[in-house]
Amino acid sequence: MTDYRIDELARAAGTTTRNVRAYRERGLLPPPQKRGRVGIYDDSHVARLRLIDILLQRGFTSTHIADFIDGWESGKDLTEVLGLQRAVTELWSSSEDTVTVSITDAEAIVGDPAQFQRLIDFGLARVDSDQCTFTDPKLLNGLTSLMEHGFGIRELLNIHARVHSAVDAISKSMISTVREHIVDQYGDGWIPQGEDVRRVTRMLEIMRTLAVESVHSILGRTLDENLHEQLGEYLEVAVDNMPRSVRTTAS
Repeated sequence: MTDYRIDELARAAGTTTRNVRAYRERGLLPPPQKRGRVGIYDDSHVARLRLIDILLQRGFTSTHIADFIDGWESGKDLTEVLGLQRAVTELWSSSEDTVTVSITDAEAIVGDPAQFQRLIDFGLARVDSDQCTFTDPKLLNGLTSLMEHGFGIRELLNIHARVHSAVDAISKSMISTVREHIVDQYGDGWIPQGEDVRRVTRMLEIMRTLAVESVHSILGRTLDENLHEQLGEYLEVAVDNMPRSVRTTAS
């Protein structure tokens, strides 16, 4: 389990240090462990902050959230609560690998202010003061490598946008199926109790793994199929464009 100081916790949860302190004062966030004079938080605090953010975005007040959390945790094993909380709020796309550079360097890497803003909109870059954090360095390296082969950043981000749209539709369908399954079995608004907490947590973990592996596998197969098909079409044109003498010699 990762240790966080308060500013690190705020960054990991996508919030501010001020909000963290406010949630602690309102009893929404458990206190940190004390190590000397320093308060140390862990992954359970990150999960709680994400849960609070989800509820706030749905229009709930801090009082409603406090009542809900108290009612949810009442009489339950803390390990079960934390397990389910992490399963629901953990960022499935999260990566500990990020790259932070100055805004000037980031703009130079991208080379186009409009496309730099698109990176931010896609969540692939995050700007804080005079620094920029690239949240997916592996993808960034792929983009810059293709740019060295003559691709434009706009062209590449258009591809990313289409992929994002298609996968987002798949994700909505998968999550909707899970929700419908739970509602059909237990009714809307059901909160698991006892052994059901472990079972639902395990189901979400399996769903996560299956979803990622399915998309990865399908994309790999369809890339192979389309590459072979379009390469074949390209070679047909190439052969037709060859001078007849060359074709005769080659045969």
